[in-house]
Amino acid sequence: MDLSVAHDKLIKYITDRVHLNATEIEVIKEKFHLRKLSKKDYFVQTGSTNFQQGFVVSGALRVYYTDPKGNEHVMYFAFSDWWVGDLAGFHFNEAATLSVQALDESYILEVSKEDIEDMYIKVPALERLFRIMAQRTLAVLQKRFLLTISAHAEERYKELLQRHPGIEQLVAQHQIASYLGILPESLSRMKKKLYVSSPNKK
Repeated sequence: MDLSVAHDKLIKYITDRVHLNATEIEVIKEKFHLRKLSKKDYFVQTGSTNFQQGFVVSGALRVYYTDPKGNEHVMYFAFSDWWVGDLAGFHFNEAATLSVQALDESYILEVSKEDIEDMYIKVPALERLFRIMAQRTLAVLQKRFLLTISAHAEERYKELLQRHPGIEQLVAQHQIASYLGILPESLSRMKKKLYVSSPNKK
């Protein structure tokens, strides 16, 4: 992955949402650094400090929480044009409570908190962008929470497939099951049931 290609993708993402002038674009390019993650590499690990926020240029990652018993709970999956990291730890200077792991070879443009704060001064439009991103993240998590407490696993599964077509080719079944809060064998039975009832099956 060429750095200039990665930067162009980030700048397009930003300028689709807020206006930037040429000087501001150069400031942003200076602050974001490209990082390659191989499959199973971590961008953030639980307990780490001084970690970065990242813009996903390409690839697929999972963001998950490990409970005191050692069980992993997938919060969400991140693909191209998503942002990843532990927002609470990042903004409050606390150790990360979430882990971010690559599911496939991934490229991320990472930025430190200090550089974000500097960009807020030099590129004021970024404050608006990050506010929009925070609102979007909150809305997604709220919807996921409401689905978790009110919808059957089958509904949550269908919603996941609708939101991320092709996710089953990128994400292992046991990780999708973790996201849905069910056992892998329960997911297998549910998929079989959906296939049998599908009007498009051959």
